[in-house]
Amino acid sequence: MKPKKIGIEAHALNLQQGGNERYIEGLLKGLSKINKEDFSFTIFINQKAQIPDFLKDNPSFEFEIVSINPIKRFLLDLLIKVKKTKIDLLHTQYHLPIGINIPSVITLHDVSYLTHPEFFPVCERLKMKFAMMHSIRKARKVITVSQFSKSEILKMYKVADEKIYVIHNGISDEFKPSSKIEIQKTLKKFGIHSPYILSVSNLQPRKNLKGLIDSFLNVLKKDEKFPCVLVIVGRKLWLYDEIFSEIRNSQFREKIIFTGYIDNRDLVCLYSGAEMFVYISFYEGFGFPPLEAMACGCPVITSNTSSLPEVTEDAAIHVDPENLEEISSVIVHLYKSKGLKASLKEKGFRQAKKFSWDQCAERTLQVYKNIFSLL
Repeated sequence: MKPKKIGIEAHALNLQQGGNERYIEGLLKGLSKINKEDFSFTIFINQKAQIPDFLKDNPSFEFEIVSINPIKRFLLDLLIKVKKTKIDLLHTQYHLPIGINIPSVITLHDVSYLTHPEFFPVCERLKMKFAMMHSIRKARKVITVSQFSKSEILKMYKVADEKIYVIHNGISDEFKPSSKIEIQKTLKKFGIHSPYILSVSNLQPRKNLKGLIDSFLNVLKKDEKFPCVLVIVGRKLWLYDEIFSEIRNSQFREKIIFTGYIDNRDLVCLYSGAEMFVYISFYEGFGFPPLEAMACGCPVITSNTSSLPEVTEDAAIHVDPENLEEISSVIVHLYKSKGLKASLKEKGFRQAKKFSWDQCAERTLQVYKNIFSLL
């Protein structure tokens, strides 16, 4: 029997898109390792992206170029390329092209655009709200990345429980402890001095970076000799002016360092060398950074909300992201407690190992098979 051809929309590759890019790269890496005689894959990438090394010369994969511009991509490119390449099933993140007439799957990471509209620019919020209604209705199956996100989707949309599959993300095996020499080179590159506290996220209100900065400043106001600096890694996304105004007006502004977006090699080193990793986001469908930090041997403080307790379990300290006094107190306590750091480090290694891209890819293939079995 002729293999079924799966189209996977992967325009996010090489666009520094955080979780969306992590997801599609990890899924493709997992799929590339599976012996899948029943399937071949057409991967839709943007014109600036390079084919990942792990897919080069793999006969199961072919590539088509689509526009970075979302309007052109969804209204024109994908429809034309799907027809041209005779795709049997299309898998996208979030949105489906209007007019798609083949079976389809979407991965919907979270519905924060509905639950927390205040965290989004108006145009982004409206685009997500209306495009997602079409995509959820049209998709044969919806993949999401946590039990929390599934419960949120069921609350917000009239969709059958059995239509939604929970498939946890994986953590890449490149996230592992770095050597002291590698760490020192990376710290010198970015002008960072140990000890430091690390946080990694795009600069947008949902990530609660203002709360993190205020909590850190509270620590310094109580103890000006507190030795840590705060390092924040991530690219500017939207509504971030408040973050920078907070720092400009502080006497401790030199103790807060923004690196911007950095590549994974440098990121692994920063995770590995940090005293602790603090990630107090208001809302996450999954949350890659705490698990990446754990895989690198870094103790984690994270929020007690949304999916974060589900994915980190007892391997992190959980705090109320609204309670800045609690966050400040926990930062100081963890810094002073070698025993607690060691315990979180060991628990973190075990927790991160639970999340595999190979397993994610296997379960995603089962979703494809399920759809074809019902046709």
